[in-house]
Amino acid sequence: MPTSCTIAMKRINLMYRTCSRSITRSLVIFLLILLAIGLVMTGMLETIASRRYLNSDHLPPRKSRIQPVSDEPPPKTVVLTTTNSAFLDLTENWLHSIQSCGVWPNITVIAEDRAAYEALRKMKFNIHVTLADQLSTADNLLFDTPEYKRFVNKRADYILALLHNGYDVLFSDVDTYWVKNPFPYFEEGYDIFTQADQLPPLPQVLCAGFVFYKATGQTLKFVRTWITRMASKKQTQPDQVVLNQLIMKSMKNKNGVKVKVLDPNLFVSGQFYFNDDWRSKNPHVQPVMLHNNWVIGHDVKVQRFKKIGMWSIK
Repeated sequence: MPTSCTIAMKRINLMYRTCSRSITRSLVIFLLILLAIGLVMTGMLETIASRRYLNSDHLPPRKSRIQPVSDEPPPKTVVLTTTNSAFLDLTENWLHSIQSCGVWPNITVIAEDRAAYEALRKMKFNIHVTLADQLSTADNLLFDTPEYKRFVNKRADYILALLHNGYDVLFSDVDTYWVKNPFPYFEEGYDIFTQADQLPPLPQVLCAGFVFYKATGQTLKFVRTWITRMASKKQTQPDQVVLNQLIMKSMKNKNGVKVKVLDPNLFVSGQFYFNDDWRSKNPHVQPVMLHNNWVIGHDVKVQRFKKIGMWSIK
């Protein structure tokens, strides 16, 4: 017969084993819960981060600075563009032109429709592709139509988001062609550099489709005003119209944003370069960048590039 002491010891051992199994199960469950929480939090952070990229309200402010001139883009510089499915071939041609310059900056392409997003991700370029929060049309955009205005007027918000995050931003339309590295032409002492779309004796018009924004306090203030002014207009105006109004006003203010108009013989408007007479009268012009603007329609732009040997897609 077992003694009472032996029985007691057996009961203690049983209780210990039961307790150990219970504690082990509880520990495993606790660790699994921690793992699940970690995965959920990671997903949430990634979502928040991606939204912050396009939502300037959540991006931290940054002190004013001016970058020195350099052959290479400053380390915190983003070349930004937006595109849709109808302009994917022009986007690819634009990327090929940058590649041929011998410089490959940090390039971000914002896709305005999901099909464009998927196609861009398959392209063999080292670029960052992101999908716009509010999608636009995937169709061909014609200048000055309501769809065109809605499309282009989103650009200022994208630019502001990056500026807030401390990045200098070179916004470039996809119907531009880079012949040389443009970064050495962005010298010290200015906040914004922009291409001239139209020259005297005609009234000067500045182009919103090729602009370098330095992440200075004055630039941030200017872009915020640009966005506010566009939103306050009862009738939608293209971003370029409002941009010109603000720049012309700012140029009269000594304390306003400092704007440099790029040399029109280096950063050439489509109004001139695709004109055979103009090119024959200006054979010395060796552009850094040319803009295939001042013409309406996708197919016409492609034919223009092909005619002067600046179409890189086979």
